[in-house]
Parts: sequence; structure tokens; C-alpha cells
Amino acid sequence: MSVVLVEERGRVLHITLNRPEKRNTLTAETDRLLRESFERFASDPELWVAVLSGNGPDFCAGVDLTRPDSSSTAKTWPGGITREFECWKPIVAALQGNVLGGGLELALCADFRIGDETTRIGAPEVRWGLMQGAGATQRLPRIVSFAVALEMLLTGDPVDADRAERIGLLNHVVAPGQALDRAFELAERLCSRAPLGVRRAKEAAYRGWDQTLPDGLRTEMLLSRLLAGTADLAEGQRAFLERRDPEWRAR
Repeated sequence: MSVVLVEERGRVLHITLNRPEKRNTLTAETDRLLRESFERFASDPELWVAVLSGNGPDFCAGVDLTRPDSSSTAKTWPGGITREFECWKPIVAALQGNVLGGGLELALCADFRIGDETTRIGAPEVRWGLMQGAGATQRLPRIVSFAVALEMLLTGDPVDADRAERIGLLNHVVAPGQALDRAFELAERLCSRAPLGVRRAKEAAYRGWDQTLPDGLRTEMLLSRLLAGTADLAEGQRAFLERRDPEWRAR
């Protein structure tokens, strides 16, 4: 069976890490299949939201350092979706158990992270003579405070689900075993919104992340203007006037 499972559920693409006996640790094969799956998601007009999860008690405990292809050169892989991957469709990660090292870096690529009460999130590379090399040093300080990010990156100590939610690393924490269900609930809610509007809003937020406020406002204005004349904008206005749910077409 493949180490990455892919399933379409309507407009949602479910991508699952599938090495539960190895705590879903990452290999070059896993990396390649993740990249292929997310490129498929990004390019398919019928798919609007992706949900990323892991089979078994752990989401992902990092890179499999026991494999020949996963030694100290592991950080030279393309990085799955951690490097040189741009997608303005929403991505939701369902987390449980260990979310460590490369698993954290993968989860940081999602726009939303749903954890359960068993979730432990950490960047332990410095404990083993390594450093984070697939995005944690850049993405983590953009999500949590700089001081908290440094604490996690430099000590390698994990945080539990409760603290992860308090520092903004998790959007929600649910009962054990319920993270995937909550992730799909969020995915369906996102699918009920105007897909082009959702994508432009995500793009504006990310592009404006490190811009000055005036530059960010110009980025927002330019992207919002791209929605003018779209069929979905007209449909949204009709649905509002007719007091019904809109039927989106993503065009």
C-alpha cells in the first residue's frame, strides 16, 4: 500500500500520510508523493480545499533517519510542499500525537491546523546535531511570537495541545480522535464560500505578510479587482437578493 493515500470527497482532496507503523516518518518517497498529490490539488479546478492527515496515533514524527535515503542529507530533498510550492487554495491539517521535526514543517504549510488533546508539537532537530531545514525557522516565527518560536527552535522541547492553541499554533483542539472530523467540517465550510474570493483573500494575506501596510493595501486592492466581472460575483449578488444559498462555479 502507498505511503501516501489520496481520496477525493466532493470538492475536498484528502491526503493521508500512511506509515503508521513508523509514526508516519518522512522518506524521499513520501516527499515525492506528497508533492505530486498537492500539485494535483493545486491544478485541478474541481478541487477547492485539501485536508492533510496522518494514519495512526501520530501525524508525523519527522524524518525517518533509519532509512538510507533519510540520513543527514534528508534536508536536501525538495521538501514536499515546504519549498517552491505556491497554492492559493485552502489547506487544512488534522493533527494528533507527535507532530515533530519535518512533521511540524509540513503542518506549518497548512493554513489551518486542527489538533486533538494528544497532540505534541516540536522541532527537536537541535537535540540530534541538526537544525530545522524545511521551513520551521521561517514559518514558525510568522505564526507564533518570535520569542516562543525561538524557544521551540533552540530548545527542541515540544508543546502540548493546550499551549499550542494558546500561542496560535493550533486553530482548534478537540477530543482525541476527532481532529479529522473537525478538519472536514472546516473544509466543507470553506467549500460553501466563494472559491475565487477565498483564494484571493488567502493570496492577499500571504503576500502582504511582510509588506508595509501601504503596500499590503495596494496588494489587497489589486487582487480584489480581479473578482470584478466573474460569474461567481454575479451569482453571489443574485443569491443575496433572492435570499438563497449561492451555487459557486469558481469562475
